[in-house]
Amino acid sequence: MRIAFRQVRWLDPATHSDSVVDLTWDRLSKTFVAPVGSADRVIEGEGRLILGPALTDLYATSGEPGNEERESLTTLAAAARAGGYASVAILPNVSPPMDDPAQLDFIRKYWADALVYGAISHGLQGQSLSEVGYLAEAGVVGFTDNRPIQNWALLRRFLDYAHILQKPVLLWPWLPELATGAAFESVWATEFGLSGTPPQAETIAVSGLLELIRLSQTPVHFMRISTARSVTLIRQAKAEGLPISASTTIHHLSHISADLASYDPNLRFDPPLGSPEDRDALVAGIQDGTIDAVASDHTPWTYEEKTLPFSQAPSGSISLEFTLPLLWNHVRSGDLTALQAWKSLSTAPGKILNLPPQSALTLYDPELSWTVENLQSRSRATSWLGKTMKGRVLEVFD
Repeated sequence: MRIAFRQVRWLDPATHSDSVVDLTWDRLSKTFVAPVGSADRVIEGEGRLILGPALTDLYATSGEPGNEERESLTTLAAAARAGGYASVAILPNVSPPMDDPAQLDFIRKYWADALVYGAISHGLQGQSLSEVGYLAEAGVVGFTDNRPIQNWALLRRFLDYAHILQKPVLLWPWLPELATGAAFESVWATEFGLSGTPPQAETIAVSGLLELIRLSQTPVHFMRISTARSVTLIRQAKAEGLPISASTTIHHLSHISADLASYDPNLRFDPPLGSPEDRDALVAGIQDGTIDAVASDHTPWTYEEKTLPFSQAPSGSISLEFTLPLLWNHVRSGDLTALQAWKSLSTAPGKILNLPPQSALTLYDPELSWTVENLQSRSRATSWLGKTMKGRVLEVFD
């Protein structure tokens, strides 16, 4: 089947292409071909619709196995596709945790080409290493505990193993002992009567992990970067040549601490929402390449689990279906170029995960307004529910 795209805005970060063109795509070979003969389908872009490599999500949470009432693998896959993603890397905090190759087999029964992280430690407890060698042989996409690892001797030993395994390693720089509040310390936390966590809960961990990476020289990806100081530390470390990459989440680019005035439990995150200066620093980090990628950090909860007083609510919310439109707000404002935004959601995550170039395509209408309802995700844990959003993915071609 051949699809003709007429006058679409083609975005390709790999070739730095941003132009309105006519393209013909062969669905069988998954390549662009010369426009010979008639196409089976014609899509008129009118210079407005955007076509680019399909998106890859760096980290998202599945409810299944263990908590299917939050999200099943089927609904997670559907939500991803609705958001323009052809690939989603699933975090290991399922039940039981992804520390056994048998868990990987279970997920692939329901989602054959799913990308799945293996756990660094048994039970994600940070006390002893999981069977990382067997997990690597089974085909995990990389390793993470999706929580701070406080046993630094264990972490050092793992980084030595990871150097041999040649699999991506994702670490969340965070000090739980210091992170005792529901919000970052700020005038807003004080005004709203919320307990505060100092930003140093993140930056001290970043500094310590950088020293550990200097020791091992093992490539590491920093997850959930949220503060301006962390961006500065990572920028300096990259300039020194340390083998690191970093990502932030769409939540920290879409909200700031002042938004907590609503006490919406769907705005409870770890790390908490930052200041306007933090958000500006994250955007600047995407601009200059300090922040390589933007993750959905899609985290489903049931209504009963999430609908609690703000300080008691579990952290995280869903986001796969509207990460691209939310990031596009920064393109619309002129803070990011279209290529910078698309790269952070597509080719950059793929590079971090050592994936081959994406052969699928995503078609996006940046001007289409829609109401956030009737979502593909089983969870409704989002502050955007019922609100109008501008920009929507139309289709994924694979």
